Amino acid sequence: MALTQADIADYRKLRGIWRKDPVLYARQRLGLNPTTQQRQLLEAIAPPGAKVSVRAGHGVGKSGSTSAAIWWHLECYEYCRIPCTAPTASQLYNVLWAELSKWGRRSEERARADGLPEELWLANLFDRNQDRISDKGQPAEWYAVARTSRRESPDALQGFHASDVQITDDNRAVERSSSGGSIMFVIEEASGVPDEIFEVAEGALSSHGARLLMVGNPTRNTGFFARSQKQDRALYTALHFRCSDSPLVDPSYRANLVRKYGEGSNVVRVRADGDFPKQDDDVLIPLETAEAALAREPATGKYERRLGVDVARFGDDRTTFVLREGPRVEKIEIRAKQDTMATAGMAADFFRRWKADSIYVDVVGVGAGVADRLREQKLPVVDVNVACRAPDEVVAEDAKPAKLRDYLWLQVAAWLRTGDASIQAESKDNAEDLAAELSTVRYGLDSSGNLLVESKDAMKKRGLRSPDIADALGLTFAPGPKKAFNFNSILNRI
Repeated sequence: MALTQADIADYRKLRGIWRKDPVLYARQRLGLNPTTQQRQLLEAIAPPGAKVSVRAGHGVGKSGSTSAAIWWHLECYEYCRIPCTAPTASQLYNVLWAELSKWGRRSEERARADGLPEELWLANLFDRNQDRISDKGQPAEWYAVARTSRRESPDALQGFHASDVQITDDNRAVERSSSGGSIMFVIEEASGVPDEIFEVAEGALSSHGARLLMVGNPTRNTGFFARSQKQDRALYTALHFRCSDSPLVDPSYRANLVRKYGEGSNVVRVRADGDFPKQDDDVLIPLETAEAALAREPATGKYERRLGVDVARFGDDRTTFVLREGPRVEKIEIRAKQDTMATAGMAADFFRRWKADSIYVDVVGVGAGVADRLREQKLPVVDVNVACRAPDEVVAEDAKPAKLRDYLWLQVAAWLRTGDASIQAESKDNAEDLAAELSTVRYGLDSSGNLLVESKDAMKKRGLRSPDIADALGLTFAPGPKKAFNFNSILNRI
């Protein structure tokens, strides 16, 4: 049934009401009942020219409220443009675009329940694909678009300008156009977006009436996003969302993080409290460096596939398996309270299923038996004695490692600093735990000036769990087996 003139008039009236109140829009149009935090975000972005910066812990619904803000702006402002960016394609497409799709679907359920004509359902007003939502009638002028932001291609937000302004006849002022065309920039995981992106987009961000919405976990103490919450906060509506204040977060989430990493640790500060990390001088790997690897797209290329196995038995420690191929951590598995034969069998199984080239086993203590059993099965095992002397190879100019374990941790730190390292795993929790463990280990110097990485026992005295996943990753950086010297290479030249 075609829309009547009365239907169209009522819809226009409704859009006018929604335009003034994005919270009401979220409830009536999308079926989203916002939390207090989500309501704060939506209220903050409502005024023309709003600049909103939101630092938040995990799981507080920031992607849901961001999606509601996008749908609100897209439907209520004719010919609007909404460039959306994030550090990775995964964040854009698997998180933000998935949320947009979900609330688009929920809106249809709400429209059906309210008896809204099908012609006015979002699916019949806008086309959706993997990186664009556009008005069916004017797709080139009225849309939201996803663009990944990378330092090497800093034009993600370039070239967008508001078109709902016009210059007065005396060339002295700007007034709003009745034809629409406002603009809103949306930046997900803003802490990880390089400053180069903001610098290139500076002209677009200065457009009259342009809105800016930045949301993310505050993993970095520096950069555009950090400044928006600190020294430049007078220019923004700066919001702070803690997990403990959100009904969307399990009440045990923060307590579990505290048990793992300690009260006041950077992991708890960033992931639960939405606070910026502390600058700890004795932390070997800053949290922002480890967290960046979680968000980074895996590099391409073929490298040796090394499986690291950190062996525990029946104590509090865990047996961990980490597969690394060059710059990519691809697999992480964790087991607890199993005997060494079970561990050996599991290592052999992972070796075959994950198509590893070699297995690096910590042979200090119970690990020696696992290595022997794997070698008995003719598998390519490399014994790693982390208590032995470090190689003479220079890893860091200002730090000489004392033992092999110290050397391995320095290697991991150097690997993370290259800018190519990525941590991916089927279990997001395992990947996040690895990044957290990497950022909690401290270091010191011995009487000879050698670097000493904090021991597992020292960490337990601080109330922290042993960094078993990080240690398994470190094993994959151990020197490979020495090749037997080929005397024939000399004899053949005589």
